[in-house]
Amino acid sequence: MKLQDEVVNWLLEEETPPVCYLTLTKLLKKSETTSEVEQARARLMEYKVTRGILDHSEEFWKHEDRAYWKYTGKYWQLIFLGQFLADGRDPRIAEGVHDILNKRKWVMASGGQCLTANLLAAFKRLGYGDHPVVIEETESLAKRIVADGGLKCTVMDYSLLPRCYMALPKQLLLFAEIPFQKRSENVKAAIELIVRTILENEIYVYVPSRRKEWQKIMESAPKRDELPKGQTVKDWISKQKSGFLKSQGIGIRVAKQGWLKFGFPLHYNSDILEAMYALALHETPMTPNLKRPLEIIRNKMMAEGKWIMENSLNGKMWVDVEEEGKPSKWITFFALYVLNHFGA
Repeated sequence: MKLQDEVVNWLLEEETPPVCYLTLTKLLKKSETTSEVEQARARLMEYKVTRGILDHSEEFWKHEDRAYWKYTGKYWQLIFLGQFLADGRDPRIAEGVHDILNKRKWVMASGGQCLTANLLAAFKRLGYGDHPVVIEETESLAKRIVADGGLKCTVMDYSLLPRCYMALPKQLLLFAEIPFQKRSENVKAAIELIVRTILENEIYVYVPSRRKEWQKIMESAPKRDELPKGQTVKDWISKQKSGFLKSQGIGIRVAKQGWLKFGFPLHYNSDILEAMYALALHETPMTPNLKRPLEIIRNKMMAEGKWIMENSLNGKMWVDVEEEGKPSKWITFFALYVLNHFGA
């Protein structure tokens, strides 16, 4: 796809330094040593959203009990700052990073792979990729994915699906932050498994068509005091699920409608564009299973070669990112990168 000069110049505008930097390095393939890239990198901390988040740093770093609060807790600010390519050496960031790394309260014995991947990717983007905790937990996550055959999460006990598919792109985005020569065998195996699964799902076609029937059963679940002594609600749901799958199955797999609206930044969930961007970062070749999602991305392009922000966390974060319903530099960058990689 030929890049339009007007759109490229728009992406290179100084008001959005991270998009300018990514456009130079990923779309225009400029070397890190060129003056253009060096200047863009030097302006990253001037991004108004980054500055706005850090204006509240004293409020979110000190509240340990609100670490995961959506979307104002300190875990989320770390994730956002990583996505905006902030400088992790900045004292307002570094102190919080070291505290979170040392306490490791974000490491869960079961589930939580979405949060783990998001935070590990943030550490790497902020310059802490060689920290022992980051290396150890990245390897542990990769091992877990391989051993479980995907994302095995406690939340899936209440779903008709055996594994979580929503957070798979988050894992790929994390592993993309690791230089190829530094990827362990477990990381390589996890990448291969995730890419294969995403392709089998045609990116977003994985929702059980019988989910509504199952949801009605879930809504009728008894309270603990209504069950025989020794039986838990989870036991009841497990029994109901086993019988439902045996008698009806999951039906056919249908499209995840929420993934059709593009947004940035996202939370634990994903969308078609983010998933395709993650595949592109791993140099996944074009396959027939990518034809439909690629057409969706291409068809959302406006006449002037830009894409709109359709899904937003504005009003929930400390600072708004662009405007919902308006042309988005972030979405446009991701879309152009995807279309260029897949030759569309």
